Amino acid sequence: MSLACETPNVSFPSHSVRQATLDDLPVFEACERTGFSENRQSSRASLKRSITSTSQLALVIERKEKRKKPTPAGTAVVFQYKRSLRIYSLAILSEHRLLGLGEALLRHIVEFAASHGYERVSLEADMNNPRLVNWYRKFGFEPIRTLSDYYGPGEPAVRMVLTPSSREGASESVVIVVDEPGRVKGCCPGVQFVSATDYLSDTNYANSNRFHVLNLCNSYRTHSMGYYVSLLATARNHRVTPSVMTVKDVTTPPVAQSLLDEIKDAIHPKPQPARGEILELTIILGRTEDPCRAELGRKLFSLFTIPFFTITMERQDGWKFRKVKVLHLKQVAKRYPELLREALAGYCLKKRYSRPRLKSYQYDLAILINGKEPTPPSCPAALEKFRKAAERVGFFVEFITKADHRRICEFDALFIRETTAIENHTYAMSRHAYTEGLVVVDDPWSIMLCSNKVYLQERLANAGVNQPRGWHLTRKDCTDRLLGSLPLPLVLKLPESSFSLGVFRVSSVDELKAKLDEMFKHTDLVIAQEFLVSQYDWRIGLMDNTPLFACKYYMANNHWQIYNWQEPECDEGFSGPSETVSANQVPAHILKAAIQASSLIGSGFYGVDLKDIGGKAYVIEVNDNPNVDAGIEDLVLGDELYERIMRSIYNRIEAERHQIRYIY
Repeated sequence: MSLACETPNVSFPSHSVRQATLDDLPVFEACERTGFSENRQSSRASLKRSITSTSQLALVIERKEKRKKPTPAGTAVVFQYKRSLRIYSLAILSEHRLLGLGEALLRHIVEFAASHGYERVSLEADMNNPRLVNWYRKFGFEPIRTLSDYYGPGEPAVRMVLTPSSREGASESVVIVVDEPGRVKGCCPGVQFVSATDYLSDTNYANSNRFHVLNLCNSYRTHSMGYYVSLLATARNHRVTPSVMTVKDVTTPPVAQSLLDEIKDAIHPKPQPARGEILELTIILGRTEDPCRAELGRKLFSLFTIPFFTITMERQDGWKFRKVKVLHLKQVAKRYPELLREALAGYCLKKRYSRPRLKSYQYDLAILINGKEPTPPSCPAALEKFRKAAERVGFFVEFITKADHRRICEFDALFIRETTAIENHTYAMSRHAYTEGLVVVDDPWSIMLCSNKVYLQERLANAGVNQPRGWHLTRKDCTDRLLGSLPLPLVLKLPESSFSLGVFRVSSVDELKAKLDEMFKHTDLVIAQEFLVSQYDWRIGLMDNTPLFACKYYMANNHWQIYNWQEPECDEGFSGPSETVSANQVPAHILKAAIQASSLIGSGFYGVDLKDIGGKAYVIEVNDNPNVDAGIEDLVLGDELYERIMRSIYNRIEAERHQIRYIY
């Protein structure tokens, strides 16, 4: 496709650029007729596809004049790829040319690319029109290839490319997310803020992984908007400060102390304070008010990666962590306005810090259990099989409980056989064990990623994994119109749930509204999914992304789930029957989907739940710490199942001896 340009005026008329709707189709057709020769014009059907496509950006630039309704003056069609944009067409209506509107529209596209993390912008220009080629050169586009007969015989084009990040003065694509941009705009002139709602809902952010998200929301507590910004940033492969894991780290004293020990040599105030003295330091994106503490501030920020915080340490034999107080943007803007402005400007221009290297250990195995748990992931008989298999592989085994968290460093590996959750001690112990250099199954990343259904839904969707249709619902978005448009019955999920707890089915709009009101008391975000009917769910157990077992879990008697939590005391009807089959009996599309889904989380021990609907696999969720009970999951492999898991842990320890480990 060719592009029509204009010679811009120095001063632009008042204008705005917006995304096109189907009502703009006549404007696009007019631009095609007046801007391009007949053999280069797009058809009406093609233009309609561009406007409605989720992979194309159709734009309209409107000219604004006093006391007049904005007038459409030009259009552009841009193809969106994972890492680049391609300007397919750009044209200004003849009556609005020579006013600089073409330049304004082009700059809008380039700025969109830069702000949304695209690596480059490309286009094709008529090689026989040097004026047009030079016009694009002025904006930084450079010819990279000649395309002979591109428009037709004897009508060559030149492909031109601009890299937004290479433009003079351009910085890394940092997205600064806040709760309400309007309330903080005045505190940092020149800094562009994005609202949490826009970041969560704007698919342009989801379509690119070239972002670093600086999350400055007022709260990072579980289920808050700030929490979901960090969670979905991770799901979208965006670098994020702070991560959900980071916030957990600084509120877990053993983990925080272990991290602090990594820079103990850097904490040397002079003169050395007496035993029992307190050191309190406020750090704003790695900067401090005290220039003598500048290096320490940078190290602490690289360690904890919380945007704004005050850390308190006490001098004993060494420095002991006492607490971290997370500060909010409005607090910092009020108390440290100049430091905040300098810190934000520096942060947007500089590369991020890496986390420090961790040390590794080796060869005893701790298995974390909870004897009082009503539905543990492994029954006592299975735990005994794990112990015997570990001993055959070469481990000395000790069963531990949460009371043994201070003894973690005595072991070489931790195997968790207690139901995990990011809010309880299992995550804290996993994180602490990893920090101490142990091989951990489940590792803290798997616990964090699998425990939240919002993350899973986004992660699977970005990778193109087939799953039930889903919607992220917030209280603000739940209008009568939206709720009435959702298909019923519908499954509602709390973001963090396990064993089907926190999962509800609603069959009417009134029931939907009532259940949402109840759920919004606990979370800012609820997942809604279409209800798929099946006789059973597949569970594929994997380690190192290799299938270990395959089970069919049938629904509980007279219930729509595997577990009937409405009657938990009734052993007979609490769960449905199960059927274990060998991996070679599992349909190929089920195995393929399970392996793809587990690989998106990591290489740990996972159970992927799927439904087979009409010969098509639908991934329901990926579970860390899947059930392994004697007489169920081990029916096919027997003791070999336990040995394979133990052998994987053993091999990981061997591999760790020759690798450098980092926390990111």
